[in-house]
Amino acid sequence: MGKVITVDFGARCQEKVIDIAAVADSRRALRQGVIAPAVEDTRYQVANEHTSEPIKDLDDIQRVSDWFIGEERYRDNMLFIVGINFGLRVSDLLTLRFSHLIDEQFRFKTTFPILEKKTRNTRKVQKNRYITINDAVVDAVTLYLEHTPGVKLSDYMFRSESNRGGNVNKPMHRNSVERILKEVGGELGLGVHIATHTLRKTFAYHQMLMSNNDPRKLLLLQKMFGHSTSAQTLDYIGITGEEIEDAYMRLNLGSGKHYLVDSSIGETTLFVG
Repeated sequence: MGKVITVDFGARCQEKVIDIAAVADSRRALRQGVIAPAVEDTRYQVANEHTSEPIKDLDDIQRVSDWFIGEERYRDNMLFIVGINFGLRVSDLLTLRFSHLIDEQFRFKTTFPILEKKTRNTRKVQKNRYITINDAVVDAVTLYLEHTPGVKLSDYMFRSESNRGGNVNKPMHRNSVERILKEVGGELGLGVHIATHTLRKTFAYHQMLMSNNDPRKLLLLQKMFGHSTSAQTLDYIGITGEEIEDAYMRLNLGSGKHYLVDSSIGETTLFVG
């Protein structure tokens, strides 16, 4: 039994004893006996949700990279870092060769153009997307090259390891990407629904976070991702779900904790004419 306190609720109520430890464990736990267990099947239909999620915690991002490096899986670290910094679909990510990022003088470029597969297949007007190479990508690619002798500019960056030691220059399969991401997510207990889109969504989520949710950044991401509306972009990133939950949690109509109460300034009065 945890620490208890006695509270006087007035003459009309009997004394109540509150178990502080129990309250701390679950502020929404009901007192035993106030409701009985179900005696019928209460399952109801909901849609299956298989949507991947971004990695929202910067510490988790670092943990993933550190784990790959610690396991000496430099290609997989490069895949992860490039994926979350470029924001490309995995189908485009796997087409990258070192010559996209490094010029003939073996210097890293600043930017490079890419015609995304979806754009190429669905739009009448073909338009390149320009990718900027930041320091995180330079560091991850350099680390890989320093530990992988014999790499050529023409090699795919994310070469299938089943061909290691052979002469076949072939990129890994998208299923392998998903397997690798799920593996590290499980090893580190990230608690995130991980799939190949996690890389692209992580890029977008942190772009919005970095901009303080600037509407201009949202429009930029909408254009970058080819979404028809900004709402679609928010939903893709995973911000909408958080905001919907927050809207429900803060409302509290009919309660002393309603949305006009601010713990820092007390209760705010809304005047209605």
